[in-house]
Amino acid sequence: MSAGSANELAPLTLDSACIDELQQALERVEAGRGVLVRLADLMGGAVGQAAMLGMRTLGLAPALQARLQSATETAIRRAFDIAVLGMDRPRDISVTAGTPTWREPALRAAVTVSGAVGGFTGLPGLIADVGFTTLAIMREIARIAREQGEDLSQEEARAACLEVFALRAFPFGGPKGQGQGEDNELGYFSARAMLRGRPVVMLVSEVATHYGLGLSRKFALQMMPVAGALCGASLNAAFLSHYRAVAQAHFTIRRLEREYGPEVRRTAADLKAHAASQASES
Repeated sequence: MSAGSANELAPLTLDSACIDELQQALERVEAGRGVLVRLADLMGGAVGQAAMLGMRTLGLAPALQARLQSATETAIRRAFDIAVLGMDRPRDISVTAGTPTWREPALRAAVTVSGAVGGFTGLPGLIADVGFTTLAIMREIARIAREQGEDLSQEEARAACLEVFALRAFPFGGPKGQGQGEDNELGYFSARAMLRGRPVVMLVSEVATHYGLGLSRKFALQMMPVAGALCGASLNAAFLSHYRAVAQAHFTIRRLEREYGPEVRRTAADLKAHAASQASES
């Protein structure tokens, strides 16, 4: 649905600018369906074919899988504690235009190098890569949260940073097992409701399970002799891009909810119904 079509809706509490902002955030959530699905596009050519073959044939031994799961949970727990240091005060969204322009390319370069080194150096390098990349991603999530007005001194706001990782477990807007017909907009709200209220220790464990699954596939690719470094570099950059986009959408919606309350979800339902009506007419 085009941005202008929001004005055709019945009058809502949200103004047209906020409706457009909500719509764009929901579209980002819908688009964020996981980076590994698009692996062939990231790798390209013969390396992409080799990587896809590796995903089908190369598995991780149970002991290695257990070690990876433990490393993932440790990395997330440490990142959760460290990433918010110095970010305990909300930042007015109006000042975000002053964010240094070098931040994004520098961070992308750092995680890319980490992935490449991890691919070259084997298991020790891979474990170190998990810790560094997870912290970098969590720090970026926390930065986006603060810029959207979150108070990261509050446990609920910090837990919302973990939700960005957990939402990846719901790639089509709802829990696994539901059909793709489940609408992505309301599915996002349902998925988030399932995560809300859980103790942080349980949320970390939940996140580690799903985040670790993606990392295990990444590990399998990085262990390939020829393409390991290239896979690690490309996937780290893709992971960062994916979680940054989801975080931007997630915390934009939370900011709108602080301003407009339950009207945000009702507006999302109206946007979805309007889009469905237009689709049926075309």
